[in-house]
Amino acid sequence: MALIGLKEVLESKSLRNILKSQKLAQLGDFLVNFIYTSVKIGLYGINGSVHVWDNSLTNAMEIADLRKELGKKTKPDKVADAGEALVGYAYFTELLSIDKMIEILASKLNEQSFLNEKEEKEACGNAFASLLSVIIELAVEQKKFKRMIV
Repeated sequence: MALIGLKEVLESKSLRNILKSQKLAQLGDFLVNFIYTSVKIGLYGINGSVHVWDNSLTNAMEIADLRKELGKKTKPDKVADAGEALVGYAYFTELLSIDKMIEILASKLNEQSFLNEKEEKEACGNAFASLLSVIIELAVEQKKFKRMIV
């Protein structure tokens, strides 16, 4: 895919550069909300506002052990942006299709996940942690990154 404005970051072998890309985060924000909406409304028929909370994505980054890639002083909203950037990266580099991302989220969510906002935020974070972990596993397997902090 010819995304000239993202070419450099998409070809980067630096996970940190990918996570800190605001352009990729903006596109990832759309993708994150789209795949979550697809699960919530498309699979479970649950109406209402559909937006993935920053704190759910920040928790997902923690659970997936990716926050350390950003440094301790990184603000929570930037940690959430990094999660969105990683989802965008996975899509635009064809690590995962939209269908596969939806499948991964759906495997971690069920109707009980949407009973109330508190439970939904927690379930959302856990589901996205699984997605982020799969993205990292695939990227490492395909040698997309030079190194990761361990």
